[in-house]
Amino acid sequence: MLVGISEAIRLFSAFLRKTYIYLNKFYKYYTPIISNSVSGCAALYSSGLILLSNTYVRMHSNNSIYINNHINKDNYITLPTRSDINNNHKHDKFDEWLAGLIDGDGCFQLSKKGYASLEVVMELRDKHCLYQIKQKFGGSVKLRQGDNHLRYRLHHKKGILNIINAINGLIRNPVRIIQLGKICLKYNIDLKDTQPLTYYSGWFSGFFDADGSIYMNELSGQIFITASQKNRFILDDLVKLYGGQIYVMVKQGAFKWTCFKKNEIISLINDYFNVNPSRSGKLVRLNMVSKYYELRVLHAHKGTPGSVLGKVWKIFKVKWDNVVIKDK
Repeated sequence: MLVGISEAIRLFSAFLRKTYIYLNKFYKYYTPIISNSVSGCAALYSSGLILLSNTYVRMHSNNSIYINNHINKDNYITLPTRSDINNNHKHDKFDEWLAGLIDGDGCFQLSKKGYASLEVVMELRDKHCLYQIKQKFGGSVKLRQGDNHLRYRLHHKKGILNIINAINGLIRNPVRIIQLGKICLKYNIDLKDTQPLTYYSGWFSGFFDADGSIYMNELSGQIFITASQKNRFILDDLVKLYGGQIYVMVKQGAFKWTCFKKNEIISLINDYFNVNPSRSGKLVRLNMVSKYYELRVLHAHKGTPGSVLGKVWKIFKVKWDNVVIKDK
C-alpha cells in the first residue's frame, strides 16, 4: 500500500526521533565505559545529530551495535554487559569526599588472622559524618573511652569490598595507599593508580573535614583556611589548584597548607565549597566568611559596644567562637 509524501515524512521523522533518543541514552549510559571506542563515544552522540547525513544504525543479537556514516565508516561496538557496568564503578561526590576523609582521619587494617577493617575517628560534634558512612556501607559508630571522639569501624567483608569499590583510585595519602593495597591483595583486587586531583573533586572537602581548619586574625583582618599533614606530597596539589602556601611545622614534624589571600578565600567559599560543601562542623564558619568580609568593610569590628555595628559584630563573634575548631 502506497502512502502519501506527508505520511512518509511523518513516519521517517518518527524513526529518526526514536533512533536519536536511543543513541542519546546510549551515549549517556555507556560513555564512562567505552570512552575509547569509535574515536571517542562522542562520535555516537554526533551520529545522532547527523542522522540525515547517511547514518545507518543496526542492532545485532550478539550484543553489538553497527554504525555507518561519513565520519565513522564501518564500526562494530560490543555493548557492555551488566557485570561490565558493575566492575566499572563511577565515583560520585560522596566517594571522593570519603576518600579525602580516610586520607586524613582513616586507617585500613589487616590483622594477623587476615581480617580486614576500616576505622575513621572524628570529633564528637562531627558524628553525622560517620553516620553518613555507616548508612551507606554499614559498620558501627562508638564513643572512644575517655575521649571526646567517635570511632567508625567497618569489618565485614561485603562492606569492605563496597568501600574499596567506592574509593579505589581516589586515595592520595601514601600511607593509606599501602594499607589499602594490602587489603586489595588479600581479595585479589587490582589497586588502581591514583587519579589526578581536579579543582572540583570532592576529595579536598573530605580532607578538609579531616585535617583542615578555618580561623580569623582580627588584627590583620584575614581569614585562614588550612590543612596539615606529615607528608607534603598531598599538600603540593592544593597549592596548584587553590593557591596558598606550604609551611614547615618543625615541632610537630609536619607541613601546613595555608590559604589567606582574600580572593583565594572567596573563590574557595563561593566556587569550590558551593559545589562540594563541608559535611563537618566547619561548615558553619565557611558559611560565615562572606558575612565577615562585609562587616570588615563596614568597620563593624571597630564599632563601639553600644552602636548598631558594634552589636552586630558582637553577635557575629559569639556565633563564630561557638564553633570550636582546633588549629591543625
